[in-house]
Amino acid sequence: MKETIYTIPVNEAFDEEGSCPFCTLFHKLEQERVTYTLGASMMEPDARAVTNELGFCQRHFKMLFDMPNKLSLALVLDTHLRSVISKLETAGAGVGEEEKSGGLFKKKSTDSSALLAHFASSVTNECAICKNINSTMERYFDVFFYMWENDSDFKKKFDDCAGICLVHFGELASKSQKYLKANTAKLFLSDLLKKQQTLFASLSEDIHKFTLKFDYRNKDMPWGSAKDAPKRVIEYLSGESLGGKDDKNA
Repeated sequence: MKETIYTIPVNEAFDEEGSCPFCTLFHKLEQERVTYTLGASMMEPDARAVTNELGFCQRHFKMLFDMPNKLSLALVLDTHLRSVISKLETAGAGVGEEEKSGGLFKKKSTDSSALLAHFASSVTNECAICKNINSTMERYFDVFFYMWENDSDFKKKFDDCAGICLVHFGELASKSQKYLKANTAKLFLSDLLKKQQTLFASLSEDIHKFTLKFDYRNKDMPWGSAKDAPKRVIEYLSGESLGGKDDKNA
């Protein structure tokens, strides 16, 4: 199949070894968006309008803070905070006012607690970076299913890859119904299940061997592929990249 701007990232992610290809795509996108937010987007009014309105989740606030350009971060926070203050003023209008009544009809007071709670939730649960990543990842899933169904070389890459993290395993299972016909989806789910069972069996063997290595009687037992087992188990169960290398003090 001829590669396009959409297929190249997916193909490259499946070329990498030892990690979930969708995690590879996700974390690459995430780093790109964090860098973009404090870089090129600073001069783009449309992009700034989105960050002003949506702000960022806890994870991406932390990633932005860890970037070296504190002036860009401050400029983004300056305009976003103004938006938050405006929303707070709207949500807080009428808080503390006495309930008014008149005649036979009683005017109900605004449920201030619900309005303020909704304000806080709407601010903290939205994220400009997450929104962009989720949109792009959805396109990658679309490309993945198309390639899996129509490109025999790519299907082999999928069959040969180490495995899929549990987070993206769930997304693949769910989205297969959206992107594949019923009979094709059944075949895909069967392949996906076998792959996950094989992955978990291998991880289970490695993590158990890791524990055995802490018994002095097994000090001469070869590590094999168990040295980084805790890291790999967590990454495949959580979808989170831990980075770095394990401290193997067995």
